[in-house]
Amino acid sequence: MSFSFQNRVKQVGLYCLLSLIALLFTDNHLFGQENNSFKGLPFISNYGPETYKAGIQNWDIIQDDKGLIYVANNMGLLVFDGRAWTRYGLNNTKVRSAHFGKDGKIYVGSQADFGFITPDQRGQLLYTSLADSLPDEVRDFDETWKVYEIEDKIYFCTFKRIYVYDGNSIDIIQPDSRLEKSFQVDNLLYTFQMESGLSVLKGTQFELVRNGDFFKEKRIANVLNYEKGSLLIATVEYGAFLYNNGSINPFQFKGDFWRNDYLINYSTRLRNGNIAIGTQNAGLFIVEKNGELVLHLDKESGLMDLTINYIYEDINGGLWLAMNNGVARVDLNSPFTFIDDRMGLSGSGYTALLQDDVVYLGTNNGLFKWEKGKINFVGGTSGQVYTIQELNGKVLVGHHNGTFIVEGGKARKIFDENGAWTFKSPPGQPNLVIQGNYTGLFLFEWKNGSLEFKQKIKGFSESSRILEFDGDKLWIAHGYKGVFKLEFNENFTEVISSKRYDSRSGFPSDVLINVFKISNQLIFTADRGFYRFNETEDKFEPSVEYGDVLTKQATMVDMESDELGNIYYIEQNKLGVLKLQANNKFENHSSSFNKIRSYWNDDLANIIVLDNHNILIGGKQGFIHYSPEKDIPRTVQPKILFKEIINSGKKDSLIFSGHENDKHPLEAIQDQKFKYSQNSFSFEFVSPHYESGREVLYQYKLENYDENWSAWGYENKKEYTNLREGTYHFVVRAKNIFEEPTEEIRFSFTVAPPFYRSVLAYLFYTFGTIFLLYLAFRWLDKKHKEETLLLEQEQNQALKKKDSEIKSITQRTEEEIVKLKNEKLQNEIEYKNQELTSSAMHLIQKNQLLSNIKNTLKNITKDEKSRQLNSQLLKLIKSIDKDLETGDEWTQFSENFDQVHGNFITRLKEKYPDMTPQEIKFAAYIRMNLNTKEIANLLGISVRGVEIGRYRVRKKLGLERKDNLSDFLLRF
Repeated sequence: MSFSFQNRVKQVGLYCLLSLIALLFTDNHLFGQENNSFKGLPFISNYGPETYKAGIQNWDIIQDDKGLIYVANNMGLLVFDGRAWTRYGLNNTKVRSAHFGKDGKIYVGSQADFGFITPDQRGQLLYTSLADSLPDEVRDFDETWKVYEIEDKIYFCTFKRIYVYDGNSIDIIQPDSRLEKSFQVDNLLYTFQMESGLSVLKGTQFELVRNGDFFKEKRIANVLNYEKGSLLIATVEYGAFLYNNGSINPFQFKGDFWRNDYLINYSTRLRNGNIAIGTQNAGLFIVEKNGELVLHLDKESGLMDLTINYIYEDINGGLWLAMNNGVARVDLNSPFTFIDDRMGLSGSGYTALLQDDVVYLGTNNGLFKWEKGKINFVGGTSGQVYTIQELNGKVLVGHHNGTFIVEGGKARKIFDENGAWTFKSPPGQPNLVIQGNYTGLFLFEWKNGSLEFKQKIKGFSESSRILEFDGDKLWIAHGYKGVFKLEFNENFTEVISSKRYDSRSGFPSDVLINVFKISNQLIFTADRGFYRFNETEDKFEPSVEYGDVLTKQATMVDMESDELGNIYYIEQNKLGVLKLQANNKFENHSSSFNKIRSYWNDDLANIIVLDNHNILIGGKQGFIHYSPEKDIPRTVQPKILFKEIINSGKKDSLIFSGHENDKHPLEAIQDQKFKYSQNSFSFEFVSPHYESGREVLYQYKLENYDENWSAWGYENKKEYTNLREGTYHFVVRAKNIFEEPTEEIRFSFTVAPPFYRSVLAYLFYTFGTIFLLYLAFRWLDKKHKEETLLLEQEQNQALKKKDSEIKSITQRTEEEIVKLKNEKLQNEIEYKNQELTSSAMHLIQKNQLLSNIKNTLKNITKDEKSRQLNSQLLKLIKSIDKDLETGDEWTQFSENFDQVHGNFITRLKEKYPDMTPQEIKFAAYIRMNLNTKEIANLLGISVRGVEIGRYRVRKKLGLERKDNLSDFLLRF
């Protein structure tokens, strides 16, 4: 079952040695022919006016040091970065020519103008006209058809004259006659003049080259280096000529591909030595130096236009075509080409076979035959073709409609059973063929050089698409049931033993199990990795085969090796080749195959090794051809550049617009400081890798903001909004479709803090805080003092309140005391008043009594006749009168009266000093509210005398008649 790796390497080494010896004796040219015979059409990218949004006609193409493509268009200068087109109007003139100068400027020639384009400090392209500085007499030209650079001088070539710009001034070369197109070869400038022929510029004059008049009236399309000392001169209508120091010979196109009515617009020499010719009416031709056709592209081949005005080879070997209607890019250096309906092949590719010099191709539309560069349908084979195999020198075709054999370029059905998958001859039985079919296995036998159906093999009826023998045992992989191991009887007419191996036998699942025979060794694969059969335990176990170059989780769909030991494989979503190295190890090469990952057929995916130089991969449309010798390491590292950087906030502003040179590099605008109100940024970036198109992957991060790189993605824009203050570095990198990374580019900038977080603000905050703390301290101190004062005031108020309360209490106490005193005094007054009243009453009673006694005594004396008694009685009467008249009682009375009545008598005397004692007594007695009779008794006068006394008192007091005497005296 196994085949040692060492033996395999020995076989490979022997084959390589034999191949090398054969090559030494083989004409290299013939080998080149054979190698080219089975190539398809290259990748072609067409860009129409609707894509680049400009005029249909394009005249010139250049590329700058960043990889950007510039196209001279009828409506201006177009710039293409691989993703998007931009148009620059240049004074609304038709641009005819362009040149990328050594000084980094883009020199352009246009309708009635010429000048240069340079970026400003923000990376925006600005046009400067040089023609506008010319004197009027030399300003009258129509078109600037070509711009060249020779020895640091720029030559603007028009039909009237040539203008030479040295960076400061313009010199004028005035020819004797009208110029046609001019051409640069090395450091020489040639021009064509219809009247004279081909001339060369020497100094400031054009001189006819030796025999240059041969080209008189033969319009020249271009002049190229051919060999040392030889030029290839292509004319518009008369083909091409080889010129060598006056010797002129026609350039011979080999074969019958060239016609005399093809009109040449432009030609150029490619880096590999081939010659590219753009025509007016037949598209593009690529020929070898000896004139042999390599490639012809026209509308049927995929070009959108037949008129090629200019051809440019970019730094990656891609061929750009400026056409009368659009722009195209042809991947000449790609190891992949297409074999599809443009070459006469229809349908999706499923199988292929190389037999001698013929390639048979099987698609879902039938069988096709590719011979001598032409593909033709093989009649009678319409429908799905599954396999094309060579057995016993015959070509067998497994078809949905049955089994076919190809003889004499024609297909003949030999078996009608539908669903012929594949064919295998049992080991040691070359006369027998087992066919895997939809419904099992069928046995065929070779008889008389023809294959004849013998019988259906008994004992097995499962669909059998994948068959591999291991000795006399046959392994059959089923799409969703696992893998079967079959043993046959002696003549292979019956399956005598059948066992199925699936997830119960060591596989991870029952689906996607395959078996391949590589270098005579069976390799089993499943939906996760490689497996080998352990006969001892009769089950499968994981294998480390190819584990060092393929992932352990790889799901292989197809594998096939070439004669050199290289293994081509298809995973579920990946293609590649394991290349055998000198150290007997494999090296996985898969990145190149990323180019076709969207083109290969994922239904019964297949990869077919025709020979070591021609590998076919089944495609959605036909096949994809792979040339291993063209899959060489790419030496040009992909680049990435900023396309646009915008700062936004309160207003939007452009920081950078994608273009730079030595005078205005991107570094010059790095490390800018932006206001906090402008703290949002938008970055657009691009990697101009034209083979990748829009499939370039990008990864970015903003240092000081993003912790990690972003995931790889196709989006080439990133926006950051509302960034905090700080210094940031936006870093971006890319990798193309071949997984080749670019270097990182970065843009650094600083966002200033808002005014409230600036250094001055923090100083202000610091000093402000200190000041506020000071004010706070002052305020707290003041507040403390105020609180202390308030507390004191409150305490004082409390004290005052307490004092007030105490005073109130004291006042109330005093008032109570006063009241008590007053009450006491009032009581005393009342008492005294009572005493006065009592005293007065007593006095009144005494006086009344004395008066009564006196009157009685007077009466007695009248009746008494005794003189002695009368004498005694008269003495007694006199004593009574004396007692009545005495004032001692009044003195005591007046003192007591003043005490009781507030010094009434004293005040009355002071205010009314004219009052007599008797009138004062009247007043005192009236204040005591004594009646007239009582007053009369006290004063010992009559009632009439009292009334007279009252009258006198009123008069002395100055009272009127309406005034009440008693009220006045009581209020006094």
